Amino acid sequence: MTRINLLPWREARRVQRRRELVSILAVVALLAAGVVFVVQIEITDRIEFQQERNDYLRGELARLKKAAEEIQALQETRNRLVERLNVIQKLQTSRPGMVRVLDELVRLVPQDIYLTAFKTTGGQVTLNGIARSDVIISEFMRSIRDASLFGEPVLQVIQTKSINNVQARVFELIIPLKLDAKKAGDET
Repeated sequence: MTRINLLPWREARRVQRRRELVSILAVVALLAAGVVFVVQIEITDRIEFQQERNDYLRGELARLKKAAEEIQALQETRNRLVERLNVIQKLQTSRPGMVRVLDELVRLVPQDIYLTAFKTTGGQVTLNGIARSDVIISEFMRSIRDASLFGEPVLQVIQTKSINNVQARVFELIIPLKLDAKKAGDET
């Protein structure tokens, strides 16, 4: 029987398989590198796209913030103007009322009372004056109380002083007002 040596054939096949394996590994490595490269490019493109979107949104937010600040400034200006208009309207409606108050006071002040100061604050009038006696001041207070424009007068200060060798009463009187804006506007 002849013996055939199969070792060189097996060895050649083994070498060929190694070459095929190395070439397959090289192809797979190249494909993997290509896939990694493509994925890296895609990720980089997406990051750049998102950065562009973020920059656009930042720009829009800055523009909207500036517009909001302008609107706030305009709103503050509007509020100041509305407040001024309200003050002017209040003054316009109260002007006829003050004329009526002065007219009524002129009619109510007796001859024996001399007014030295007249001051209005809020809804009240403060009168300072000099009178000959307490009776005249009392009559003046009653006539004020009976008038439709005034509330109950309150006597704050009353002092006896000698003025030019004549005894006189120095007084301070606070009178609440009963003025309505509607009444003041309707009766003019």
